[in-house]
Amino acid sequence: MTRAEKIRQEREHERARDFSAHIVPPCTGKSVLPVSDDYDYLRGGFFRRLFSAVAVALFRFVGLFIGRYCRLKVVGRKNLKGVKGAILTSNHVNDVDCVLIRRAVGRRKLKITVAEFNNRRGAFGALLRAAGTLPIGKTLPAMRHLNRAIAEYVKRDVLVLFYPEGSLWWCYEKPRPLIDGAFLSAAQNRVPVVPMFFTFRTYGVRRDGTPKKAFTLHVGEPIVPNPDAPLREEAKRLSALTWEFNAKTYREAYGKEVKYEG
Repeated sequence: MTRAEKIRQEREHERARDFSAHIVPPCTGKSVLPVSDDYDYLRGGFFRRLFSAVAVALFRFVGLFIGRYCRLKVVGRKNLKGVKGAILTSNHVNDVDCVLIRRAVGRRKLKITVAEFNNRRGAFGALLRAAGTLPIGKTLPAMRHLNRAIAEYVKRDVLVLFYPEGSLWWCYEKPRPLIDGAFLSAAQNRVPVVPMFFTFRTYGVRRDGTPKKAFTLHVGEPIVPNPDAPLREEAKRLSALTWEFNAKTYREAYGKEVKYEG
């Protein structure tokens, strides 16, 4: 699918208010490795941990070049100072935006939740899993198993990244409605949400007529959950404050309010 086709489909789904739609059809069939109810999220065993260390180092190295190619700027990196275990949230705007987020968090340990269809078979899938992806299973036991793993990771001062908009929209500028999962996880584990939001700087036009865009990642101040509040009520509050950060960042970057077509 060309960039122009992706932009056209994004506008169509925006007009239909179908904000979680997948612009590129998800992978299916034998290319996907299903998530079992006892999936090894914690990467047990010496050799798995060693492979994970190598994979993370490789992605950090590759991130140097991707960051330069995307002309990445990070605003608000200081807001990560002193943050231990936490839930990160971000708009999902590119296949490699998690690599850019890894660059922003520096040497901090990072895990990345992904949909099951991104849990690929083969060497590349194994490399992604070793580098920190946490695929979300479809069954209730698998979900509970993932939640227990996330609880363990944040206790170890690991950052866990969610994309609460639910799907990837290529270089889409506006914030989209947020799904509650990330915020329920933060409230359950009593760890802060650190909201992040990508904006873009246009620096040219491609041959196909689509704009060339440089990336800016904005890091917000940690949003601390209230441990005494009801769980779902607190998740809604964390979600609302994250949305406010995203909308405010959008306004400041582009000089206009969030307004959808149609």
